[in-house]
Amino acid sequence: MLLPTFEFHEPLSIEDALELKKRLGENAKLLAGGTDLLVHLKKKLVTTDNLISLTKIKELSLITEENNAIVIGACTTMAQLSSTPVIREKFKALKAGCDNLGTHLIRNRATIGGNACNASPAGDTLCALLVYDAMALLASSDKKREIPIAKFFTGPGKSCLQADEILTGFRLPIPGANSDAHYIQLGKRKSSEINVVNVASFLEYDPGTGKINTCRIALGSVAATPVRSSKAENFLLGQAPEEASFFATGEIARREDCRPIDDFRGTAGYRQAMVGVLTKRTLTTAYDRARGASQ
Repeated sequence: MLLPTFEFHEPLSIEDALELKKRLGENAKLLAGGTDLLVHLKKKLVTTDNLISLTKIKELSLITEENNAIVIGACTTMAQLSSTPVIREKFKALKAGCDNLGTHLIRNRATIGGNACNASPAGDTLCALLVYDAMALLASSDKKREIPIAKFFTGPGKSCLQADEILTGFRLPIPGANSDAHYIQLGKRKSSEINVVNVASFLEYDPGTGKINTCRIALGSVAATPVRSSKAENFLLGQAPEEASFFATGEIARREDCRPIDDFRGTAGYRQAMVGVLTKRTLTTAYDRARGASQ
């Protein structure tokens, strides 16, 4: 299966890429890792006369620390993220998402920006971005803007990215003491398979009272977009971090915060049941990590 014919553009700066995007408009597609886009082009699911590659723009492949946050360039690959010390130490749920995406070959090409712009409800890094309170960094030739990652996704395969904009990266606050996170994906196979359910959880506890004072839970593959489990989060605030409270939180997430569908990967009922199981497991591991880090 061959690629169709198109003009290939390879700008060396964000400014040049934005100028091309503005000039070519909807007649151009942006290329990062290409693990989804090139397949779609071959299958004629997507057509374009112009392809703008972002891979030569060094700024988009950097991971930097500033003002108690990290900024991840949109063209940073999954393999690069997974091997970066600050990601391994402070953002374990994001590392787990990167490690679970596809095969080694795919992870060396796939980018975090591409994963977000693909906007699949099952995207492996998206639940982690939600629980780490990431901000999406968007730029056009006229302005820059930052939006919460939860507002970036508008539907299956859809985002709020405007026609003249490029997603340049993400800003994630560095988690504080007594906090940690975990991510689990459930698929029919370990790699090269779209998730059946995926869940990430982040929590922080007060070492004085022993109670949970921050909780964020994100669910994938069970709604039109990756979603925060707000009712479950609110329930867990102020609770003791123990098995009973984690189980009850998972039950609320299962009953109240997801709307799965039946498809060939799994039934809605199975997905709903697994939301409860994975929520409890991710919360348990996140707390064990947070407690271990503070001891």
